[in-house]
Amino acid sequence: MEGKNGGKRRKVGILGGTFDPIHNAHLQLGREAKRTFQLDAIWVMPTGNSYFKTRRGRQVTDAADRAAMVRLAVAGEPGFCCSEREVRRQGETYTADTLRELAKAYPDTEFYFIVGADTIHSMDTWHQPETIFQNAVILAANRNHQVPEEELRRDMDRLRLRYGARIRQLDFQSDVSSSQIRRRLEAGERKGLPLPPPVLEYIREKQLYERGRHDRTGNL
Repeated sequence: MEGKNGGKRRKVGILGGTFDPIHNAHLQLGREAKRTFQLDAIWVMPTGNSYFKTRRGRQVTDAADRAAMVRLAVAGEPGFCCSEREVRRQGETYTADTLRELAKAYPDTEFYFIVGADTIHSMDTWHQPETIFQNAVILAANRNHQVPEEELRRDMDRLRLRYGARIRQLDFQSDVSSSQIRRRLEAGERKGLPLPPPVLEYIREKQLYERGRHDRTGNL
C-alpha cells in the first residue's frame, strides 16, 4: 500500500495491554507479529485508565510503574518502542480514540492492532468499533488455538461483513500470563520467572506485587 506521497506506507504494530507486568510472551508475540506481517515497528502501549478494568473493579499497578517496566523490556528489542500515549491520557482509555489520534498524527502509516483472538467475538461491543476497524488492521492472536477455528472464522466474517473489518489471524504458542506471574511474585518466588531481567530487577527495587499490597484479579 502506498502513502499519499507515492511511497510505501510504514507498517506499525500496536501491542496494547495492561502489562502488569510485561513478560517474555508479550515480547514473543510482538516478534511473531513483526515477522509474520513484515511490520516496520512494534509500539508497545500500556493502558492508562482502562474502562474495562475500572468498571469491573480491578486494581492494577500504577501506570508509571507499568510504563517503566515496558520501557525496560523493549530497550533491547530491534524495532520495538514504548508508547505512553494512553498512560498520559486523562480519564478512561478507549482504543477507538487512540487509533483515531494515531491515524491523524501519522497519515502515511498503516497500523496493525494486536488483540487476543478471544476478544474478536465481543469487539463489536467496544466503544465506537467502526472507528477501530476503519483505522487499523486487526491481528487476532490465537494463543494455543484457544478459540476453535470455525468459531473464530465465523466471528471474523461477521465483523468483515458489518464493518468492513480487516482481520488477520496470528497463531501463537504460550502458557505465560501476567496473573500467574503476579501470584508467584506474591508467594515470594523470584527465580525462573518468564520476565526480562531488567523488569524483574525493577520489581525487586520497587517491591511490587508483594503479598497484601493489592488485591488483583484477572488474567492479563
